[in-house]
Amino acid sequence: MDDETTLDDETGPGIDAPADDAFTDHFTSPIYDDAGDELAPFGTDEGADLLADWAARTDELGPTTTVRDLLADGLDDPADVDGMLAELDDEDGVDAATVVVGAGFTLLRLTGQIDDEGRTAVLRALAALEAFHGEQPQLSRMRDDLESFV
Repeated sequence: MDDETTLDDETGPGIDAPADDAFTDHFTSPIYDDAGDELAPFGTDEGADLLADWAARTDELGPTTTVRDLLADGLDDPADVDGMLAELDDEDGVDAATVVVGAGFTLLRLTGQIDDEGRTAVLRALAALEAFHGEQPQLSRMRDDLESFV
């Protein structure tokens, strides 16, 4: 177990990263603190890594930070984000979808906000994951919570 997780008897390994009040007030399901569920936003390696990386760099995040900004970080060419987003429409876009969901919920957790393009991308990513995994309660919960977040 690494420094980013803590053991929680009810949900498995938990997330030990800061959360903005707007996030905790709206995103109340235990999946948002579950590092052991592969369908939870931080339960995948990609989601956990994004959260751990950006939790250590919150000083670089602000009210205008976008999901695209998080996705572009570390890419050779920021335009590669467009390719990643295009993969959401492919049958084998599961990896891209997992990264987009992780980035979106990382931004939400750490800043309490999400940009319009990012919200749309995360909803597309959740749809891609549902197409791959079938309807799952975790994916439905994330979709419903994101759609109702203002």
